[in-house]
Amino acid sequence: MFSAAVPKVKVDSSKFGKIVTNWNNVKNNSKATKKTIAPIVEQQDGVNKNNIKKLEEEIGTFTMEMRKRPFFKYETGAKESISKLAGVFEELKEFENSRDNLGENARKFGNPDLITKCVKDIEAIKQTVDNMKALWDHIETCQQAFSRFMNNKWIETQPFEMEDEVKKLQKTLKEMKVDRKANAYMGILEDLKKWLVFLPLIAELADKAMRPRHWDMVKEKVGVQFTIDDNLLLRDIYNLNLGKFQEDVEEITD
Repeated sequence: MFSAAVPKVKVDSSKFGKIVTNWNNVKNNSKATKKTIAPIVEQQDGVNKNNIKKLEEEIGTFTMEMRKRPFFKYETGAKESISKLAGVFEELKEFENSRDNLGENARKFGNPDLITKCVKDIEAIKQTVDNMKALWDHIETCQQAFSRFMNNKWIETQPFEMEDEVKKLQKTLKEMKVDRKANAYMGILEDLKKWLVFLPLIAELADKAMRPRHWDMVKEKVGVQFTIDDNLLLRDIYNLNLGKFQEDVEEITD
């Protein structure tokens, strides 16, 4: 077998020398340019650091002010609170845009960690909003159950089944990841507790051993006259505030 001869390539040493010279010039110019612009880079890096610090402060102020908003208060109600919570994400877009721009600059200047606090603080706000949304969804579920209970006819009331349902609602509430000092959390927890006091009392009042004379004693204690008939709703009994007369009611039913 015969191997093909490899053609010899003639190298123009003068051209190669020019390439090397040009490359060396580029490196030297690069060093010179870097040295020339160093003060400008340092200045812009400082500006970016100050802007990041300012953004941190703005996010901190926003977080504190947000804690005063209506959706943290139980009296606001589920519908309005859920609507207002959705608006927070729109407000955060400006912070997110600033975070992205300043973060990109920080990476260019070799300080990517400078934006970390802003990132974490914005995510913390989002988590708080998500938690409050979940809380208000649960509050709405609880209030729908309360409303359903209230509309039950007294003679058809099933206190033990209702008590089991309320206990499950309370268990779910206590397992939620939410600020337990929030007024909205404490408000629904208080309502659940009231039902867990009220339902055992009506279980006693619904006992077949109750006689008209016992009911007369209850009416006298609460200071309200009412008639036990098909028109009486659980709402009417709830409005008697039996929790204030718990010991008296228990004594009568015993």
